[in-house]
Amino acid sequence: MEKIGLICRVLASNIALLSRKLTGAKISYRIKSLISPKASLRTYGKGHIFFGHKVEIRPNTELTARNGEITIGNNCFINRNCMIVSHKFIELENNVTIGPGTVIYDHDHDGNGGYNSDTVKIESGVWIGANVVILKGVTIGANSVIAAGSVVNKNVAPNTLFVQKRVPSEIHRG
Repeated sequence: MEKIGLICRVLASNIALLSRKLTGAKISYRIKSLISPKASLRTYGKGHIFFGHKVEIRPNTELTARNGEITIGNNCFINRNCMIVSHKFIELENNVTIGPGTVIYDHDHDGNGGYNSDTVKIESGVWIGANVVILKGVTIGANSVIAAGSVVNKNVAPNTLFVQKRVPSEIHRG
């Protein structure tokens, strides 16, 4: 019975993806992916989103490609309430797991109404904890773990446990 439920969820996911494509979103996907119908997938201009085999994306996650590209490899999992926005190129290789509330941007604002963009690459086997922020120009090496709450603004070597948290040295009370 559990297998029938999974098959029904995969079919519903594929129908939702097909309907998004029919309304103009530039999305490429494999049939065995499980993308929540409550996930937001948006493409603008030349933007495109690619999904590999057995990708699972939970509800309330937003993927937006604004003239950029988002590529998600095989066997990747993106939990609830994540946001991935590309103006250039974001790649998740195979077997990447992303915790809830994570944000990935390949750009920032230039202060003049435009953007500065640089590629983000997350290599195979990376595990990203909850509420992580990954900024433009970052490569996270294979099999690394990014601790919950970290802000990643520089490259992370393969097989690394990355922890970056700001802890105030004093608490000031008014």
